[in-house]
Amino acid sequence: MQDNPFETSRDLRGRSLLMVGILTAVVTAVTFFIFFKYSRDSPFPKALSSLFLFGFFFLFNFRGFSRAGLSYRRLFGTFPTWRTLGRCALWVVPLVISAIASIYVLYLPLSFVFPEFVELWHLEDSTPMIWRRGDNYILANAVNYLTIVLVAPVIEEFFVRGILLTRWTVKWDMTRAILASSIVFGLLHTNVIGGFCFACVMAIFYIRTKSLFVPIFLHILNNLTAWIMEYLTMDLDTPASYQTIAEFQESWWIGLIALVISIPCVILFCRYYLPMTDWRVPYLTEPPNSENNANLYD
Repeated sequence: MQDNPFETSRDLRGRSLLMVGILTAVVTAVTFFIFFKYSRDSPFPKALSSLFLFGFFFLFNFRGFSRAGLSYRRLFGTFPTWRTLGRCALWVVPLVISAIASIYVLYLPLSFVFPEFVELWHLEDSTPMIWRRGDNYILANAVNYLTIVLVAPVIEEFFVRGILLTRWTVKWDMTRAILASSIVFGLLHTNVIGGFCFACVMAIFYIRTKSLFVPIFLHILNNLTAWIMEYLTMDLDTPASYQTIAEFQESWWIGLIALVISIPCVILFCRYYLPMTDWRVPYLTEPPNSENNANLYD
């Protein structure tokens, strides 16, 4: 087995790029098949196609990464203390608020210049988290919950933080690796700015704690919070409380409040977590259970 496949092998990089095209084709084919079998108005195919995407990704890559010599234990690190998880969990609410702020920072100016684009990409193209009607809508909600709250956080953190961040740190340096992997994560979400900022925070938590369990845990809490907010405050048939460009523009004050709250949170996060951090990815440091890394969990 190779000591460090990120330094001595191209298998990880090549497989990571190849899987994008293959999985896109497979998921597209499966989705079309389901759409032919079920009504296009049914939410079930939409929910199932997302689950297929992550499922095929896992099946396609797991064995290949193992053959490349990847140590999953070394990549994930040790499970942190509950105290560490509790302290990190306090940042979930600021992360959700900053995500709301980033939606307005990105789409509000664009809504005045390119209203058709915002309406198509932000208002109409977004898939609801929860449905209230449609064929098999209860089953669709169950599948969607499983995908959004549990499956997606694990797979995304494994690929973006575990694989991409580590590989690009070896290829370039830590700063460019964090930025590049966060850009990839942001482009995978309609809220590009929010996704980018969230990815940067998860990368810092991964590097700081030397444990992939921490960003996975926070990602799950973040998506669960978004799910609960969708259920409590939004119409269950739409992805947001606004359905038109005019309604979105009139809600500008929500974005302003979220932005005002987010700014001091960002400053506090940078002051607390950036200093005294061992800026090396876990795979390239000592074993995560070593005594020298024990103080990084607090």
